[in-house]
Order: sequence, then C-alpha cells, then structure tokens
Amino acid sequence: MGVVKEELRRVLEQLSDEESRVILKFAQWLVDQGEELTQEELALLQQGEEQFTKGDFTWWRDVKRTEV
Repeated sequence: MGVVKEELRRVLEQLSDEESRVILKFAQWLVDQGEELTQEELALLQQGEEQFTKGDFTWWRDVKRTEV
C-alpha cells in the first residue's frame, strides 16, 4: 500500500462515525466520476484544501437549518 493510502487510513481511524460518513460519500463520488478533474476543478479543490488546513471552514451541523 502506498504512503498516501497509509496516511489516509491513519487519518480515517481518528474520525468519528459522522465524519467518516462524509468522507465515504465524497470518496464514492470521486469513484463515480470516472474521469479526470479539469484544471479549474483541481484549482478549486486545492483552494478548499488550503482553506481547510488554515481552519477556515464551517461544520455542516452548524449551518443546516433542519434535521437531515
């Protein structure tokens, strides 16, 4: 197994069930895409990763208005 997948596994083990569910949905979405991301999509993804790293994010539970 590659270094990135090992690191991903380590991080996943630290997540709650709710957080893991979010990651699982995203991973399934990535698999379903079946094609490479465009340069614009890659730039947006990188921007989001940088914002997350800086702590510039809001949990969904803090912004949702009704129970999901």
